[in-house]
Amino acid sequence: MAEASRLRALLEALAARPGEPVPFDDLTAAVWPADPPGNPRAALRNLVQRLRRTEQVVTEPLGYRLVRRPPGPSQLPADLPDFVGRTRELRQALDSTANVLAITGPPGVGKTSFAVHLAHHLRAGFPDGQLHVNLRAFAPGEPVRPEQALARFLRALGAEQVPVDLAAQHELLAGLLHDRRVLFVIDNATRDLLGPLLPIAEPARVLVTSRENLPEHEQIRLGVFDEDEAHALLDNMRIEGGERDRAELIRLCANLPLALRIAGANLADRYLPEYVDELRGDDRLDALQIEGDAAVNATFDLSYRAQPVVAQRLFQLLAVIPGQDFGVGAATALLRQGAAEALGQLVEANLVQRSHDRYSLHDLLRIYAVHLGTDESARTRLLDYYLVNAEEAARTLNKEFFRLPLPPLPEDLPRHDLTTEAAAVAWLDAERANIVAAVEQAGPVPVTWLLADMLRGHFHFQAHHVEWFAAVRAGLRAAQQAGDEIAKAVMHGSLGLAHWSIGGQLTDAVEHYGKALAILREHRDERVLASLLINTGIVNWELGRLRVAADVLAEALEISPDNPAVLFNLGGVHLDLGPLSTSITHVTRALEIAEARDLLVGRILASNAIVEVLQLCGEHDRAEEFLAKADALRAAAPEGLVRRVPGLDSHAQLALVRGRLDDALVTATKALELAQEAHSAKDEGDGYDTLGEVHRARGEVDQAMHAHNEALAMSLKSGYLRGEVNALAGLAADHLAAGELTEALKLALQGRERARAGEMRVRGIRVLAVLARVYRELGDDRAADEAKQSGLVLVAETGCRFWEEELHRA
Repeated sequence: MAEASRLRALLEALAARPGEPVPFDDLTAAVWPADPPGNPRAALRNLVQRLRRTEQVVTEPLGYRLVRRPPGPSQLPADLPDFVGRTRELRQALDSTANVLAITGPPGVGKTSFAVHLAHHLRAGFPDGQLHVNLRAFAPGEPVRPEQALARFLRALGAEQVPVDLAAQHELLAGLLHDRRVLFVIDNATRDLLGPLLPIAEPARVLVTSRENLPEHEQIRLGVFDEDEAHALLDNMRIEGGERDRAELIRLCANLPLALRIAGANLADRYLPEYVDELRGDDRLDALQIEGDAAVNATFDLSYRAQPVVAQRLFQLLAVIPGQDFGVGAATALLRQGAAEALGQLVEANLVQRSHDRYSLHDLLRIYAVHLGTDESARTRLLDYYLVNAEEAARTLNKEFFRLPLPPLPEDLPRHDLTTEAAAVAWLDAERANIVAAVEQAGPVPVTWLLADMLRGHFHFQAHHVEWFAAVRAGLRAAQQAGDEIAKAVMHGSLGLAHWSIGGQLTDAVEHYGKALAILREHRDERVLASLLINTGIVNWELGRLRVAADVLAEALEISPDNPAVLFNLGGVHLDLGPLSTSITHVTRALEIAEARDLLVGRILASNAIVEVLQLCGEHDRAEEFLAKADALRAAAPEGLVRRVPGLDSHAQLALVRGRLDDALVTATKALELAQEAHSAKDEGDGYDTLGEVHRARGEVDQAMHAHNEALAMSLKSGYLRGEVNALAGLAADHLAAGELTEALKLALQGRERARAGEMRVRGIRVLAVLARVYRELGDDRAADEAKQSGLVLVAETGCRFWEEELHRA
């Protein structure tokens, strides 16, 4: 049976009992009815991990449970309540079975309205989601890039970790779309922007709108309304008047749906012949010619000039909005007074479109607003609005993060209540695309790098890597052009964190941190220096450069002796380097400071670190006390925060030491799955290592080997040396248990060399304990004694007692 068939069989077996745990044996029988694998539990776990790309599957003590999938995301703009015409084209579109259907035509003919109307007709056939993006290819400013559009689609479909490059994004999208019916509406595309977004495989379907001809796809070409369609639109809008005047209105609007809608809205309380005379007149603004049609421009002019002064002013100011849509807050910031009433007037006049609680401008109207004259002070005010609220959100979400201080900002800027995590994330999710677009367009001014810096924590913890790289690279360019050395250092530091955060890019991270530190040491800005030293220490620690990491973090401690992040990470380095007494001193102090400052993340992390140190010291009773404290903190934390600071791995290790092997297996499996859901390569490697140790203790050597091989692969992929050393020690012990002494010796020697190369003195004890046992089984007592003695020396020097008994038995 092919893997796709096995996945389908697994899904069907789980779906047959939705919401209930299905026993492991029942699932194995359903997936492999005739020929089960030699290691069914591991094979089933791997298949479940594949299934989790598209489904939510929960691990229970006795089986797996499928969480019923709710309706997919719906991002479609609201349908026009008075959509008219296009009967032939709509029938053609509904009869089409093309994977990609292009709606093309000149500006203003209603391509977007048609595509949205069609999508609402089709949505019942695509229950797994209807996604929408406006690429803004024909609007002022920069268009949405393909990788940004794909990132939005991936997040909407549930991906928590979105790759940066297009190839990896497409690979992930293909997995998420497996057997899912999703409708994509890609608005205002060009051939160059559309190409990298495709292919999107069936059963998904794509609707595209473009001014360009796209003959490579099945397309429906829209033109202007015919006379009957134009009259039907006027009828729907209740525009009364003589046939001659109505015909002249249609002619003056060039049969263009957009112009007719704006004219119709403007005629709500006007006399038609008088309005037609004004359209013919020469007293209109001549700021813009749309496709050479001055009459259409006149429609815009008359509608704009019919608005109250405040609404006119707001419409003109909206030209500076950088992204696809905006909220009332941004409009209020621009207008310097409440904007809800003026927005309502512009919506009534069809000059602004509303969808839910967001507003947008048609590309032609945005161009028209630009030609009315942009106000640079308004652009500055909009950026200040983004900055002051981004700073409030950052304080709520990541108050432990260092951020560049803000300059004084106007007191009358709209300030949202972002004091809860939910409110802060919701505002950032709504405005993130606009803020990134604003950063990319702002140029060499401080707000560019300040906004990029303010969103660093949000980008990191929410894994918005595509937007992160776009914003911080724009911030770096701005700082370089402005000659601001400290800003350059902060942007290099943010790039370093981004490369570290995405996983497996530690060398790139070190490069950017090195550039940042060189600048900061030259300019002696200790505010920023301590923060960058912490991150540099973390990367060197994970790369196995423990002495470098310890020196860098010690320098940070001199600058900021009461910084819990410095203490926590310095304690972590000594967890590998030793002595453990130094580690426990630092992490205990980190916990005290985090408690005094009510830093929830810091308290959980420090408590978990103390648990790990105490376990290595052999103080298991005290370790369980601190683990209970960490559990209580985790139980009170928001769900998203819990995923960022998992601690179940420590539970599994303690249960293993205490001999509670069933409990250890369940907990280790759950810890691994949490790491996989969080897409943390480091935690996943550690999780596989612990699971391997549990399997071997249960006599399940084959499963132990599989888990340790996975741990090794994950650690090598991400450059995580501690994980590599642990996995090699685990594999050596597995092969020893299987009686495969030659392979065990090779792996143990390899682990010893890797531990020595990185000065992993604590983890080296684990390797030496296994190596001594392998030599003893091979009959080489002299080598066994040397390995044993080397391990006991490290025990005495580091204070690590965890493998001491194993060494004495060797």
